[in-house]
Amino acid sequence: MVKTVKVAAFLGSPRTGGNNAVLLDEVIRGVNRSANAEVQRFVLNQANIYPCQACNSCTHTGRCVRRDDMDLIYTALDDCDLFLLAAPIFFSGLSAQAKMMIDRCQPYWAAKYVRKQDLFAGRKRWGSLISTCGQAASLNQFAGALQVMNTFYLMLGLTKADNLFLANIDEQPAAGRTDELARAYRLGQQLGGKFG
Repeated sequence: MVKTVKVAAFLGSPRTGGNNAVLLDEVIRGVNRSANAEVQRFVLNQANIYPCQACNSCTHTGRCVRRDDMDLIYTALDDCDLFLLAAPIFFSGLSAQAKMMIDRCQPYWAAKYVRKQDLFAGRKRWGSLISTCGQAASLNQFAGALQVMNTFYLMLGLTKADNLFLANIDEQPAAGRTDELARAYRLGQQLGGKFG
């Protein structure tokens, strides 16, 4: 029987049809080509998510006290084999939409470091960041996002896979860059192939 690869794909851009959405769709298309994938796609800008209140309830109960769309996202994060986040770089970091979702993952940090639970022990899980920025790639614009994502992957028991970074989208949008679209598709195939 062929394994179903559960993919949790997050669009962290305020634009639902913009550069990050185009690249995310190509990566998903590549995953679907190389794996029997079941994809849950979340548009974070349309999600009802409140920011973390740093109340520390999750350190005692193991879950967040807030009831919002993060409940669906927590389930997707718990179940996924492959995590994808597509988010633009704003001021050298992830968009607010993406960062709010990540900050609400404090229960995973609490489980790992306070409650000493390895929620994902023995599971083969991967994570990949797809990100764009408007300027030419000369100022190390993606470093801040990578630092956040490396910590996020650690909390969720995800192995960091290859990322896809695309700069200079103000001058050359992703939709018109066929070489970059092909690169996104190949990344998806590579990610899906990890489960073969």
